[in-house]
Amino acid sequence: MGVHRFAVVTAFATFCLLIAGGLVSTTESGLACPDWPLCEGKLIPKMVNGKQFEHTHRLVASAVATMTFVLCAMIFRRRRADRVLTRLGAAAAVLVVVQALLGALTVKLALPAWVSSLHLATAMAFFCTTVTLAFLTRQRMPGSSAEPVVAGNRARLRRWILPAIAIAYLQVCVGAVMRHTRGGLACGFHFPLCLGRVWPVDAHLGVQMHMVHRAGGCLTAAVVIALAVAIRHRETAKPALRILATLGAVAVLAQIALGIATILTSRELVTMTLHSSLGAALLACLVAVYWIACPSAPPPQTHPYHQLAERLDCSVVAAPSKG
Repeated sequence: MGVHRFAVVTAFATFCLLIAGGLVSTTESGLACPDWPLCEGKLIPKMVNGKQFEHTHRLVASAVATMTFVLCAMIFRRRRADRVLTRLGAAAAVLVVVQALLGALTVKLALPAWVSSLHLATAMAFFCTTVTLAFLTRQRMPGSSAEPVVAGNRARLRRWILPAIAIAYLQVCVGAVMRHTRGGLACGFHFPLCLGRVWPVDAHLGVQMHMVHRAGGCLTAAVVIALAVAIRHRETAKPALRILATLGAVAVLAQIALGIATILTSRELVTMTLHSSLGAALLACLVAVYWIACPSAPPPQTHPYHQLAERLDCSVVAAPSKG
């Protein structure tokens, strides 16, 4: 399998890991396995009483970590001359190690809110890195068909898209803090008001985090929808870019609806899992929008043997030249 295809598979596996982690948090199974890395001293314990969520999450995490190291090794072996890819591959390897250590610390310290929140924040940063690798391993291949973007247009697109990514990422992190401080139902079942008021400023921290998350959801929706409208009105925008931007706008509206449903259904399992998973998918969608709007130029042409290796990686072998 080529580097690009393996990077895509790794990004998808990371998304599955995020879903598994969301299930652990939603079902409050974080301490179902009191030890680490084994579960009750066993490699495969009896999958009951929350272990089916917690230990499955660990097994998926182990698989993703292994895939990340393999991907990093493939990049250093086949794309060593591309410093951008080697640095990103190394960053992904470091992030997955940090993620594993934070997971262990979460268990050892019995789920402190700050560690659990940092665990999710690191997971999202790692996910964005794997999605970026999935795009760049294709775009930075010598002979890639990625269309160059005029410098002025690239700068304008970055000014629109990067703030949207940053806001969506912060919104996910705020949601993690709210969840781990048990603020999901801090406002009871009141919506759009909270405890009968627009914003009860004198309430406890859980209520404040809940309201910050609500406000962040509105801000994220406004920014993502504005971005989608701006891209759709650009005559030079690629069809794929317009489709992804539209999907982002639809996803953020669905995310708000799921957030409301989470309150009204008293944090029902499926609703909460969809809510957290769609947040990760929205973030990945925005990262994809960025790399389609601002593709990364392939590295300078290298030795002919290296060029052939890159073409083989994409399963396209050029006919040998005569002479």
